[in-house]
Amino acid sequence: MTIDEIREEIATVDTEIVDLIKKRQSLAGLMAHEKVRAGRPPVDPAQREQVIARAVDRAVEAGVDPAGVREIFLRLVQMSEDKQRGCMGDGNLP
Repeated sequence: MTIDEIREEIATVDTEIVDLIKKRQSLAGLMAHEKVRAGRPPVDPAQREQVIARAVDRAVEAGVDPAGVREIFLRLVQMSEDKQRGCMGDGNLP
């Protein structure tokens, strides 16, 4: 592959990543509505740790830097928690 072809492939992967983040945020909104219905708070520290541990374990299995994956998932989970808070009326998100 040429440099330009590799860059094009990376751009495609980047688009897929953004699309998956959008999907994750949409699911966080659905989760917020279910948590309201169940009378549960937007943040579940035990679930947060499970999600991050699962991602780190998968990174190790895949041969990807687990520390980097941990950082990414900390941010993704924070974004989901922020989305849930906003959907539940606690914050400034729609």
